[in-house]
Amino acid sequence: MYAILAQCPLFRGLTAEQIRETIGERGEFSLTEYKDKDCIAHRDTAYSGLMIILKGRVHGEMVSGGKTIVVDPIEAPQLIAPAFLFGGYNKLPIDVIADGDVTIMTLHRGYIFELMQANVLIMSNFIDIISNRANVWSKKIFFLSFRSLKEKVATYLLEHTSEESGSVPVPDIREIAEYFDATRSALQTVLMELEKKHLIRSEASSIAVLNRKGLRDILK
Repeated sequence: MYAILAQCPLFRGLTAEQIRETIGERGEFSLTEYKDKDCIAHRDTAYSGLMIILKGRVHGEMVSGGKTIVVDPIEAPQLIAPAFLFGGYNKLPIDVIADGDVTIMTLHRGYIFELMQANVLIMSNFIDIISNRANVWSKKIFFLSFRSLKEKVATYLLEHTSEESGSVPVPDIREIAEYFDATRSALQTVLMELEKKHLIRSEASSIAVLNRKGLRDILK
């Protein structure tokens, strides 16, 4: 367990043994196991303890206009909604759902505060995590402000590829369509259009970007 936590952003810079000495002796945490599709936490419930994924993957779900929107999945050893742990409104904005077998460690909010007071590295890591999440959400808001699905797809492909690595895994087209808040057929139409223009190449379980400049031109 502590070897996994050593890879967690909250404990970055600490060894597994240092983490064990920091939190293991007091044991102020709980471990809970979940099965596939179990609801780990419900929307609008008080978030009184920081949840860390020790094993598996989870995703968020929210309902808008009767339609379920899937939020980006996260895997071990990431934190679940750390920005909502403190502050005047500390309720989860989404349902958290297990993707397969999942193990969650929960550290009570008060204990997290004690850890940050006792260890400046943990405090610095937590601040970095919150700042990075704020940056991600600002980009997400900008992303959702695009008017067309084509612009959303172009932005997604550019942000998830580089000159060195020009392929994006797409194991399930339905999940990607939900991410864009679009239908599967609408997304496939856009992908076919981009492929006809030789901007991308659709493969069995991925999309290869062939012309980054062409995708950037869509955003002008």
